[in-house]
Amino acid sequence: MKQHEGIQEEFKAIIKIAQNVSEDVGQEVEEVLREGRENPLTRERAHRLLGRVITVLKRSAARRGDAATSKSLEGSIEKLIERVISTREGLDGSASEGQDRWPSRRVTLIARNRIDPGPVYPRPCFHGKEVAMNAGFIKTTDIELWDHNERLDIHLGQFRQKNGREPSAEELLDIMLSRMKLPGIEDGDQFKITELARSVAINGVRKPPIIDVDGTLLDGNRRVAACRYILSSDEFESDEKRRAEYIYVWQLTEHADDDDRNAVVVSLNFEHDCKEDWPDYVKARKVHEEWQAMLATEPRSPGPARQAEMKRALSKKFALGPDTSTVSRFLKMVDWANEFEEYHINVKGHDTYEVKHRANRYFQYFDELAKGTKPGGVAYALGQEEAFKHLVFDLLFDGKFKNWRQIRELKLIYDNEEARGYLEKAKAAPDDEAAEEHLENAMTIARSRKAELREVGANTRIEAFVEWLEELPVRAFRDAIRPDNLKRLLKALRLVEKQAAAVLGKEVE
Repeated sequence: MKQHEGIQEEFKAIIKIAQNVSEDVGQEVEEVLREGRENPLTRERAHRLLGRVITVLKRSAARRGDAATSKSLEGSIEKLIERVISTREGLDGSASEGQDRWPSRRVTLIARNRIDPGPVYPRPCFHGKEVAMNAGFIKTTDIELWDHNERLDIHLGQFRQKNGREPSAEELLDIMLSRMKLPGIEDGDQFKITELARSVAINGVRKPPIIDVDGTLLDGNRRVAACRYILSSDEFESDEKRRAEYIYVWQLTEHADDDDRNAVVVSLNFEHDCKEDWPDYVKARKVHEEWQAMLATEPRSPGPARQAEMKRALSKKFALGPDTSTVSRFLKMVDWANEFEEYHINVKGHDTYEVKHRANRYFQYFDELAKGTKPGGVAYALGQEEAFKHLVFDLLFDGKFKNWRQIRELKLIYDNEEARGYLEKAKAAPDDEAAEEHLENAMTIARSRKAELREVGANTRIEAFVEWLEELPVRAFRDAIRPDNLKRLLKALRLVEKQAAAVLGKEVE
C-alpha cells in the first residue's frame, strides 16, 4: 500500500507539469495515468504508462512547433521517471530473491547520423542465450564505467583500502587511464587506453559497447575510457573529438534479468573471440609499401625535415600514434628482411614462399640486426663484410639463434677469426644443442678478446688523461666542468685510489 501511495504522489507531480503546458494536455495525461493512480503497478506497466506520457507531451509541443519545450519537457519527465523508480525501490527495500533488477535510472538512446534507435536484429546470442537488445547513440559522458569489472578488481581493492570508500566516476576513469598512482603498479599505460584511443580517433568505436538500462557498462570499459581520453587530450583534433563525443551502443531492454546480464559478461570476457592479430611482418610491410608510394610522389629526394613530416602522416594513417619511432623501426626491419629474402631466394635458391615464411617467423630479430649503424653496433658489423652478413642470414634461416643476446653479440664476433669459426661450426651443426654450444663458444671468445683489448690500451689512455688533467687550468673546474661531471670524476678517482693502493702498498705515500 505504501508503494502504491508513493507512486500516486509522483504521478500527481507529472500531471501538474502537463497541466502547465495546457489544460487539454493535462487532462490527457491524467487519463493515461489514471490506471496507475487507481491500481497497483508492475514494473512493465509503469514503464509503459510513463512512456505514453512522454509521447503525449512531445506531440503537444510538436503541434505548437516548440522544439525547445519538447526537449525540456522530456528531460523533466525523465527525471520524474527516475523519482518514480526510486520511490518504488525505496518502499520495496532490497529485491526479493528471484526478482528482476529494476535500475534506479533509465538512459534513453538517441538518434544520430540519421540512425534512429531500435531493436537489434537478429537478436544477438551470448553464451548460448538470445538476449534482446536495443541499439542507438548515447553521449560518452553519460555512460558510467563499470566498477564491477573484474579487470579492475585489484585496483579497486587498493583504492578502498587506502580511502575507505568507493571511487567516484572521475577517480574510476583516472584508474583506467593510469593517472592514479597505486602501490605496486608500474608506470605506463597499463590498460593500453592510449593505443586504443588513437584507433578510435581515426575509425570511431567499431564494436558497440553494451550498457544496461541505467547506462552502466557491461562490456566496453576500455572503449569508453578511450573516448573520454580523446575528449580530454590535446593530442587529438576537433574532428577526432567529435567522433568520440557520441557512441553507438547496444542496450539491454527493461525486461532483461540477471541471467541476461551474466550471459553477456561471460560471453564477452571468458569466451575467446578467435580473432588473431596481424603479425608485425605483415603490418610492417603495409607501412613500408605506403612509404615507398609516398616517396614516389615526392618531386625530389626529401630531406630530414620532410621525411619526419611524412613519417608523422604515415604513423597517423596506420594508428601508430604521434611518435614516429614505430614507423622508423618497421621501415628498417623491412629493409633488412628484404636483404634476407633476396639472399636466400636469389643466391641460395630457396623457395620464395618458404623464405617469406622464415622472414615472418624470425621477423623480430631484424629489429636487433638493424640497430647500431656506427662502429660498435650490430648493423655496422654486418655491413663490413658480405660474407659475415650471409653467415648470419644462414644461421637465422636455420633457426640457430635462440635469443636476443646472441644477435647483440655479433658486433663482437665479426672481426674475430676464432669466434667466427665457431659460427661456421654452429651453421653446420646437426642439432640445436650442438649449435647452441658453438654459439656460446663464439660469444665467450669474442668477449674475452674485447676485455684484452681494453687492458692493452690502458697505459696509453691513462698517460694521455693524466697529461691532459695536469695541463687543465684550475679555473676550469669552477667555470667549465659541469657539477655532475665533477662528481663522476671524484667517484672514479676514489675507485682508482683503492685499486692503486692495494697494488702499490706503501709506495702510494
